[in-house]
Amino acid sequence: MVEKKKKSGDISRREFLKDAGLLIGGTAIGSTVLLAGCSEETATETVTQTQTQTDTKTVTQIQEQTTTVTSTQQVGTVTETQTESRFICPIDGVEFNSLAGLQVHFEAEHGEVPSTAALNVVRFTVNGHRRELQVKPYDVLNEVLRDQFGLTSIKDMCTGQGACGSCSVIVDSRPILSCMALAIHYDGSVMETSEGISDANHPLIGSYIKNYCMQCGYCTPGFVVTAKALLDRNPNPTEEEIRDALGGNLCRCGTYLQHIIAVREAAAIIEEGK
Repeated sequence: MVEKKKKSGDISRREFLKDAGLLIGGTAIGSTVLLAGCSEETATETVTQTQTQTDTKTVTQIQEQTTTVTSTQQVGTVTETQTESRFICPIDGVEFNSLAGLQVHFEAEHGEVPSTAALNVVRFTVNGHRRELQVKPYDVLNEVLRDQFGLTSIKDMCTGQGACGSCSVIVDSRPILSCMALAIHYDGSVMETSEGISDANHPLIGSYIKNYCMQCGYCTPGFVVTAKALLDRNPNPTEEEIRDALGGNLCRCGTYLQHIIAVREAAAIIEEGK
């Protein structure tokens, strides 16, 4: 039997593992020596500095979050602030901040001043506040109330199809779907939204919270408005009457049964307060 000679460049598996073990062992020993050369005081100092930086960063993040929340709360309180109304001359397009300014301009530049109806100027009383603004013939009421008066509780879940009730507003003592109403048709009307109901501390607000009538809360303002209109005309409704009144309000979270309980509790509170 002829023995196969090993070439000078060949390394056996045993030799490779042996050399690798020496290499790893040497590295480990070198690392141990290096660590031993480092004093405990230096290591402690490094850790302390790292923790201090982390804590400082955390505090900064908390401060930034606090600032953000504060800003949000400050903005959230400005629900009844009317944005600056613009009154535009229909002839030359000149803009004014008041109806009086437009009328003076019209008389000076174009002769006789037209009526407010001809200028598409409407006057509302919204949540107890008098409002006056110029609208276009196609402006929808829910957009005017949201964009001009900042009443963001008025939603539009069905994108203007009049199918969900989330845009409900009380107009002249009856609930309407504001996404289906042209603002120009409601000159002189008295309106109420859920912001006004909340500001008046109506019992519905507390009973809705107590009975967990909302999950995402998107549809809740429409339910509150519709329920309030019901209690205004019928202070002691039956369950069937409540179901019938709220039948046009849709809730994707499915909290329907809780609304009935809340409305009945609010009715009882109103009755006790008489």
